[in-house]
Amino acid sequence: MTISKLWVSSLALLATVSLPLQAASPVTVGSKIDTEGALLGNMILQVLESHGVKTVNKIQLGTTPVVRGAITAGELDIYPEYTGNGAFFFKDENDPAWKKCKARL
Repeated sequence: MTISKLWVSSLALLATVSLPLQAASPVTVGSKIDTEGALLGNMILQVLESHGVKTVNKIQLGTTPVVRGAITAGELDIYPEYTGNGAFFFKDENDPAWKKCKARL
């Protein structure tokens, strides 16, 4: 399965599972300023909106420190990130969970 198919499948699953859990307030979706982040962020927006979830578009919000600051401050609900980057920037790369992922590769 290609990465893009995996992302689309994951987003579809997320949207399906979350149908009964409609948010009381809009879901704020963000991304970094890169093209791939913008594409994935827009995919998240479209999936949520196609299922009637109200959203706030913060796509291409900024660089990693800007987006990281926004998510930790509660200004974003979701944004696409590479697993390794997430572990590194959240200073969580030594968590045993990451070692388990690495062992499965």
